[in-house]
Amino acid sequence: MLGSSIAFLTTIPIKGDVEKLRRNLWTFTYTAVLIGLIVSIPDFLRQYTGLDVRFLAVALYVAVEGINHIDGLVDFGDSLFAPESRKKEALKDTNTGAGGIAIAILYLILLYHSLQFSSAMQIIFAQIAAKFSMLLLMVTSKPSWEGMASYMMEFAGLKDLLIALPPLIVAGYLVGLNSLYAITVTILVVLILKGYSEKKFGGINGDIIGSANCIAFLSSLLTLSLI
Repeated sequence: MLGSSIAFLTTIPIKGDVEKLRRNLWTFTYTAVLIGLIVSIPDFLRQYTGLDVRFLAVALYVAVEGINHIDGLVDFGDSLFAPESRKKEALKDTNTGAGGIAIAILYLILLYHSLQFSSAMQIIFAQIAAKFSMLLLMVTSKPSWEGMASYMMEFAGLKDLLIALPPLIVAGYLVGLNSLYAITVTILVVLILKGYSEKKFGGINGDIIGSANCIAFLSSLLTLSLI
């Protein structure tokens, strides 16, 4: 089951079973631990060797997660800046517009800078929070139309949220009290995306879920580094 989650959420070349994964979405937060560890390699090197290569963290993030979630953020950005009558069309459109490009550039710049000031544990926690935000959105919302998101959401339920909690709780404990602020921000991100998407599109799709991952990851890192 965890292998299927790793295959789906990362670029690591292992075999996965999407049918098995969609019945066990709780594995998202456990896969997030692995992703967080990989993205944290520069901070581990800084701590144990004195070599400061934290500028490589964002490259590792893109390398291990791929661009699927960022692509979802780009599509959401296009839709966000599109006229009211074209918002759904812009979300579905495979072409990238100015709004999406602007959002992607801003996201990567902010992510780059936030990773420079984040500890390994903070990065791992933020990555778990990001994957939990995806899961929370999938459990509490409905699909906007038929597609991969609706297929994956068919069996999403409270069980997934409950089993997904231990990594979030343990990482939050290790990060400290500030993790409560970060998870609060994560929940706000989910509520805002859920409310906006249900109002504009009648539900969520894969792009909205991917956007939740990106925005929750960045907002958690920023919260932890600023408080």
